[in-house]
Amino acid sequence: MRVVLRNPHAADGRDFRHSLTIGGEYEVLGIECDSLRLLTDRGEPVLFDPECFEVTDPSVPSFWVLVFGDEGEQYAYPPGWSEPGFFEDWHDGVAVVRRRFAEQLATWYPAVQRQATPGAAAGDEA
Repeated sequence: MRVVLRNPHAADGRDFRHSLTIGGEYEVLGIECDSLRLLTDRGEPVLFDPECFEVTDPSVPSFWVLVFGDEGEQYAYPPGWSEPGFFEDWHDGVAVVRRRFAEQLATWYPAVQRQATPGAAAGDEA
């Protein structure tokens, strides 16, 4: 699934211009509670408001797994990425999670991996 950032201003007031390029096309890494997880221009896996994007390729990767949370929220991610705390640990700089993410990103999204900032995607601590 691919999207293009058309409007960098989310309904909740967030401004995505500091992390994404207006008109830039991005691979969707997963869907979490109606938000899209994309790799920012700095190589960080972050959630974004889907209303800011135009879908250019709606096809969903065959390796995504649909998981429902305790309150019925939906997660669609590659295996393991919907585990509770996975992306929180990535943002907290947990080295083993960052390495695992980088390895899996390279496997499932090789074109995205090449575009990622080496330090952010390769598992360096922030």
